[in-house]
Amino acid sequence: MCTVRYSSVYFVDWETTGKDFVKGVRFTSTQRDTKVHLFYNKKTPKTDLPTDCEWIVKHPTLTTSDEASWTALITYVLHFYTHVSCNCSNNRCKLWSKNHVHTKFRAHVVCGDESRYQELEAILKFNKIPVKIIKVGERTLLDLFQYSCSHCKIIFKTKKEAEDHDQAKHNFLCDNLKCEKSKRKNGFFAKKELDEHLARQKICQFCPEKRFCSAEKLEEHMSKAHPRCDCSCEEFYENRDEYLQHYYSKLPLPCLEQPNCSGRFPNIEFQAFHHKSVHGATYPYYCMACYKKKYLVCLKTGEELLNHVEEAKHKEAEFSFAQIPAHLALTRN
Repeated sequence: MCTVRYSSVYFVDWETTGKDFVKGVRFTSTQRDTKVHLFYNKKTPKTDLPTDCEWIVKHPTLTTSDEASWTALITYVLHFYTHVSCNCSNNRCKLWSKNHVHTKFRAHVVCGDESRYQELEAILKFNKIPVKIIKVGERTLLDLFQYSCSHCKIIFKTKKEAEDHDQAKHNFLCDNLKCEKSKRKNGFFAKKELDEHLARQKICQFCPEKRFCSAEKLEEHMSKAHPRCDCSCEEFYENRDEYLQHYYSKLPLPCLEQPNCSGRFPNIEFQAFHHKSVHGATYPYYCMACYKKKYLVCLKTGEELLNHVEEAKHKEAEFSFAQIPAHLALTRN
């Protein structure tokens, strides 16, 4: 009987992939099932190469020519596949009758030069060599494995290992329980990300104990919990009493022509204009001092209103809240 063990092997053209492809990468377990062959130019400084480890095989070139590493890679791949072919079929081996283990390789060529890997892919296909071409781009070795941590550059053997790692190292939670990032398995990948998130939090000016993780959440809270002024200030107020106090101080005069009209005005001039233009009042000017005493006096013009104020001997305190426009008062003087 023949037992088949699968192993992944990567042939890396160091000159086009760059050192970031394997830099800092490590596995959590002994890697007999993964080998990375690095083909690099003889003149490449050793400090640029990754440290020696069990899963990396280094292949310096014999010369320093520009194409040396790529030529060495192609030669090695073709040689490799002429010596690793397995003659087993249906778990029966043509070479050995005893029980033994054969290794079948899943080979990959890693290259960052498109013109090169297209030609190599055509050569391999023509020779019926089952090698997969990996076009690097922004990818690294980590991206070729199902279970890995790109932050710590660790490749895990199982899904559970990866999940345990994330729980222990990358599950930084927001302490705001209403934030989606406060839920287990939904935290931040790194402590720095959590710190940046906390720095961006918004605090309600009326409820300092409440924090919101976005401007949208704060706006939603403000619109539900605190009244917003309808006047030009458009400010929020802590409660309805404060809002009304502000609102009536800015717009103290109501519409007196129609009891059901909700219009309010900053002074008598605006009030009178509303009475006339909206409700068609012939006598749009109301004496607000008399109004405070529960009876109505309405006049045709602002001048008539000032004459009435003088004749009725209204005190300034009785009339000051009505905010008579300055130009009317000056006309009188």
